[in-house]
Amino acid sequence: MESSKKFYLKMVFFLLLTLCLTYSAIWYQLPEIACLLFTLSAIFNLIIVTKIYKSNTKLKNELRKNFYIDLNTKLPNRLKLLKDTKELDPDIESTLIIINIDSFQNTNNFYGHNFGDKFLKVIGEWLRQNLPPIDATLYKFEADIYAILIRVPFSDYNLKKYLKKISMKITKDRIICDDVEVDTTLSIGAHQGKKSLLKLASIACKEAKNKRLPYIIYDKSSHKEAEYHHNMMMSHTLKEALAKDYVIPFFQPILNLHTNEIEKFETLMRIKKEDGNYYLPAEFLDVAKHSKIYSKLSMSLIQKAFETFQISSSSFSINLSYLDMTNIVTTTFILEKLEEFNVGPWVIFEILESDGIENYEAIAKFIDQVKSYGAKIAIDDFGSGYSNFERLTELRVDFIKVDGSLIKNIHQNEETKIIVKTIVNFAKELNIKTIAEYVHSEEVLACVKEVGIDYAQGFYIGKPNPKLPPTASH
Repeated sequence: MESSKKFYLKMVFFLLLTLCLTYSAIWYQLPEIACLLFTLSAIFNLIIVTKIYKSNTKLKNELRKNFYIDLNTKLPNRLKLLKDTKELDPDIESTLIIINIDSFQNTNNFYGHNFGDKFLKVIGEWLRQNLPPIDATLYKFEADIYAILIRVPFSDYNLKKYLKKISMKITKDRIICDDVEVDTTLSIGAHQGKKSLLKLASIACKEAKNKRLPYIIYDKSSHKEAEYHHNMMMSHTLKEALAKDYVIPFFQPILNLHTNEIEKFETLMRIKKEDGNYYLPAEFLDVAKHSKIYSKLSMSLIQKAFETFQISSSSFSINLSYLDMTNIVTTTFILEKLEEFNVGPWVIFEILESDGIENYEAIAKFIDQVKSYGAKIAIDDFGSGYSNFERLTELRVDFIKVDGSLIKNIHQNEETKIIVKTIVNFAKELNIKTIAEYVHSEEVLACVKEVGIDYAQGFYIGKPNPKLPPTASH
């Protein structure tokens, strides 16, 4: 029997010979022979590697070890966590804690990826030193996420105590990386149970991050799992809607109370279902805003609204969120479409007052840009938030849409009527037109006329419809 050494030498010799013959075949333009020789060299190479792997126990163990280790932090990785959770005792409640570093992306972008890798090591070491005083294993999950698995019973009281401790401690400790002190906070989610540890702890962690809370322990009675499943399904539905062109504009008429004519239409988004019915915004907008789908939905609606009103004699409005007006892709798209369709003088962009505007400079810049095309600006849901009258002049507003919560019972509530009158009188001083939302009856319509509102919108005037009435077209 040949020794392993002789076998390897022979195989390497044949491999080198095959490669030389392959290059010769290529040189003499013999593609069929070159392809055959190249295949043979690959087979020889595979045989050598397989032989080495089978004969080298140390190499096998090293490869197996690296398979379950995060190469940067040297902590057990996600695959090891998945393996360990499958091996848990099904009769014992275990605890899984998911830890996400807040604002890591900003740190990584500012200091660079090399610093980011070192910072992840520092946090990993800090967590290792601050594990609960019980049988617990620390893992490095993907990106900036860590996990702690506790295989033995751990009481609710001790879990809350531990989560509170590390949440506070990391803000007090000096987290230093490459002589740079980094202010660090964590978003933590935890779940105790016998199954679905990873899924439910991840849901709790995402909820903590969204609510800007230091930690959340998954509440079995909260139905968050069902909500999470709904959000996943809706996200898929929205992607399908974009692919199948199921984003449909609906148009709700707006009545001019001075001329008693339908003068404008608000463009509202609907998502068509397979059965021909439609999803309402309340069913999908929150999911869309927490994903990358939202801007694509907005652009689809804007495109269709512009196409519709390019051949209409009516003005039309489109709702824009703070996300829309601060997204450079969306704002660039809007300006391009204003240029393409030449509908500037007929379009009104409605800005939600309750949308939590943080950067008024960016909004003011966007308003200046669209106004240069003749577009107008409305503040939607005015009265639902802080109703900052000073901002109306700064944003050069043309319309105020009085929130439906003030309108729907205006005929029955004298205090509400006084508030609406105050808004109307102030708007008139600034030469701003007013629109009443949620006009659902003849009594409400009469009341909004009485207080001096200029326009009315609501089911009594007309319901949203995917088609414009014939009178709205040229």
